[in-house]
Amino acid sequence: MKLINNHFRWLPALLLAVWLLTACEDYLDIKPDNALLVPTSLQDFQALLDNDFEVMNQEPALGFMGADNYYLLPEDWNSLLTEIERNAYIWAEEIYGSSLPEDWSLPYKQVFYANVVLEGLEKMEVTAEEQAEWERLKGSALFYRSYAFHSLSQLFAPAYVPGRAADLPGIPLRLSADINQPVERASLQETYAEILNSLEEAVPLLPPMSSYKTRPGKAAAYALLARVSLNKQDYEAAAAYADSSLGIYHSLMDYNHLDSAVAVPFPLFNEEVIFHSVLYPYEMPFNRALVEEDFYARYAEEDLRKSLFFSRKDDGSLFFRGHYSGQFYFLFGGLATDEVYLIRAESRARLGDVSCALEDLNRLLSTRWESGTFEPFTAANAREALDLILEERRKELLFRGLRWSDLRRLNQDPRYAKTLVRKVDGEVYTLPPGSPRWVYPIPEQEIEQSGIEQNPR
Repeated sequence: MKLINNHFRWLPALLLAVWLLTACEDYLDIKPDNALLVPTSLQDFQALLDNDFEVMNQEPALGFMGADNYYLLPEDWNSLLTEIERNAYIWAEEIYGSSLPEDWSLPYKQVFYANVVLEGLEKMEVTAEEQAEWERLKGSALFYRSYAFHSLSQLFAPAYVPGRAADLPGIPLRLSADINQPVERASLQETYAEILNSLEEAVPLLPPMSSYKTRPGKAAAYALLARVSLNKQDYEAAAAYADSSLGIYHSLMDYNHLDSAVAVPFPLFNEEVIFHSVLYPYEMPFNRALVEEDFYARYAEEDLRKSLFFSRKDDGSLFFRGHYSGQFYFLFGGLATDEVYLIRAESRARLGDVSCALEDLNRLLSTRWESGTFEPFTAANAREALDLILEERRKELLFRGLRWSDLRRLNQDPRYAKTLVRKVDGEVYTLPPGSPRWVYPIPEQEIEQSGIEQNPR
């Protein structure tokens, strides 16, 4: 896979020199800011995985840009700085122009770092005192690699279709740090199997919860297993993994204790965050993305998300500010307990367990309503429960990069399929269910140099 190979050719040489972990001041206290020499010790490998702000705790944003949680004014669309953002907004046939998008290269950097750690650990001889740390680092590297593979699969491979995944293309699975090793696209079934198997291997190696929310623990691994299983439409597994995650950590914030008067109401590393990650910081999501009035009206007046998630500009337009990243300019894309509750609730509803599904939903929503005003939701059957849960999933998890994956899997059910519509400068653009444009093209530079299969547009 030559483009990925070429992209990383400088890294082995750089690892021989001092690697100073660069981060903005706010991130200096996230994890120890160790210098990285030749990666041979447990401390070296930890420092490599601790390159959080630059590499390991960011993820692609293309899915956010293509989804329906926001709209742009024509003048804002025309003034966007990058071709990628303008093209992604209208689901254009050509997205990247001459650019190599970070949405492709960033996850493969994470994969490379994780593979360096995994291979380095296998060459080490460790003492009994070092064994637990060795295992934690291996589990962490497996987690990071799986997280990256899953992010890539949601953009550059089709949505998982049960019974057909063996015949659908997945992504290139780099399982070695050898940059000269040829890599081809795996099938979608192989892609998901690798993600799930590596996470299962990671679980017993990790502590229940990490001391730092930028590092994974068991709860994070189980939460990611639940997310992946949901996108695979394996609802029994998704419910079980979500249950395991919540069995370790299930804290929810009471939104009554948050201050809607501050610019960013949710602090960095708030108590619901299980694993911290942010979407790659394109310009569009932070300065331009607006929320439709009719979507805002779907929140009840007693629902505190209405005041904590949204604010108005001087012209009256709505923008989102409910970032779990703790910073206005970064969209949270990591794992949090509210998502895990909703995964378990949806999975239980799809499995016919209406009572437990509503128990999860009401447990979450009771922390979102003004004190003394919440009345538990009820449903006459599993279909009604599922409708309620999907509605609340949309309202709870917007601007986290999850909506694109949700739309892709829900489009397989005619009851929930949706055609997306954008209007720009008098032109109307649509993205109907079944369109090949629900899968982003692999960068052309990669296709030219490696010869792997391109996604149809």
